[in-house]
Amino acid sequence: MKDTKVPSVAIGPVIATSLLALALATMPMGAIAQDNDLQGDIRFSWWGGQVRNDKTDRIIQLFEAANPGVSISRETADFVPYWERLTIQSAGNNQPCAITMQSRWLATYARPDILMPLDDLVADGTLDVTGIPDAVMDSSRGADGNLYMIPHGVFYFALMYNEQMLENGIAAGVEPMEWPYTWEEYAEHLRAIQATLPDGAVATHNMGREPDAFIPWVQSHGEKVFEGSEVAFSQEIAVAWFEYWEELRREGVTESPEEMISENSALVEESNLANGRGYATNRPPNQLGSVQTVTNTVNPGATINTRPYPVGPDGTVGMDLGTNGIAIGANCAAEQIPATAAWINFWTQNPEAAGIYQSDNGVVSIPELANAQAADPATQPTQVRLIELYNEVVPTANPVFWPAGGYQAMTDVLNRSYDAVAFEQLTPEQGAEQLISELQQQLSQAAR
Repeated sequence: MKDTKVPSVAIGPVIATSLLALALATMPMGAIAQDNDLQGDIRFSWWGGQVRNDKTDRIIQLFEAANPGVSISRETADFVPYWERLTIQSAGNNQPCAITMQSRWLATYARPDILMPLDDLVADGTLDVTGIPDAVMDSSRGADGNLYMIPHGVFYFALMYNEQMLENGIAAGVEPMEWPYTWEEYAEHLRAIQATLPDGAVATHNMGREPDAFIPWVQSHGEKVFEGSEVAFSQEIAVAWFEYWEELRREGVTESPEEMISENSALVEESNLANGRGYATNRPPNQLGSVQTVTNTVNPGATINTRPYPVGPDGTVGMDLGTNGIAIGANCAAEQIPATAAWINFWTQNPEAAGIYQSDNGVVSIPELANAQAADPATQPTQVRLIELYNEVVPTANPVFWPAGGYQAMTDVLNRSYDAVAFEQLTPEQGAEQLISELQQQLSQAAR
């Protein structure tokens, strides 16, 4: 993949309309026509900011208009408080009927006393999964093999970079990259870019503490992250990760340890990437639109684009893949199941709903709907880029099965371990030993 500008959509409205019509034609009739005899009041929970809340509210109104006998109560929160609230609700058997779920957190809740196993509802057609790829469906299963959510969005992680800084570098003699490139090739690229940047700017955010970057490093080097509730990667691979970033830090290609921590928690409008103080960083590609919008305000004229993570020395791709979907609370009453299932079918299968949501929380799980979005002239170029890059990386992606508490534990322990290395309190070897031992301790506690 060449580093190119965020594309504009050059497909006319007639073609886009035809593609949407094709998407409609391929949807089962039950996904479009609604059952006006449906009755019930159900609760639906999700996480997100105001833009996502507004989109979700529009979809709920659309569903309620088609099903006047159904009322959906809205429960929303920011990401971290969302899971804290769900944990409390589950302990009190007060979880909503329709629960937005994520594959990284699924194992924590994938028990029949918290979430309803959904295989039987899929088998009898109550839940419609037409068009959702098998690999995406499999990401929605718990450790017991049961299906616990219906995936509606597929997310992945990648790198973001400033196109103008790249263009300036190329004009100064920096060789453009084509994917797949190795981690060493990427480091050399960053070093070359650093020499062309203005004073005070760095080529990359220091990702030594970032789980979403560490995962593809481990997998691209041929190792697993977890095996059940056990840490599966070696101490050697963790040492190499810390040494990779320490070398770049000492060379001045990344920010100082103090700036690294503040940059990690910075709002987009305060970040190095948006303000032209950094060339590259790690951010979810579904944030490209919001990052570009902020950049237009704080650094007019700068364009942000995305690229995949590097591959291993032998070309192995380590890109992780996750899903967001909707689960059904185990406490959901039998009389509420038809309305809840109809709502899930509407969210995942209805083209108008998909058009409103615009792959806001991961690329829509049905390829026909995703491609129709990409072809629609009204779709923002940044959203088109999200779908295009997804289509590039998904065939070779390697989804991680996250054990209960795994993602939070990885985040906490990797942050703490690499921070100690960057502040020269621990050697890379000591940091790797701490990472594995403390991570395993937390996983073992969560598995009890």
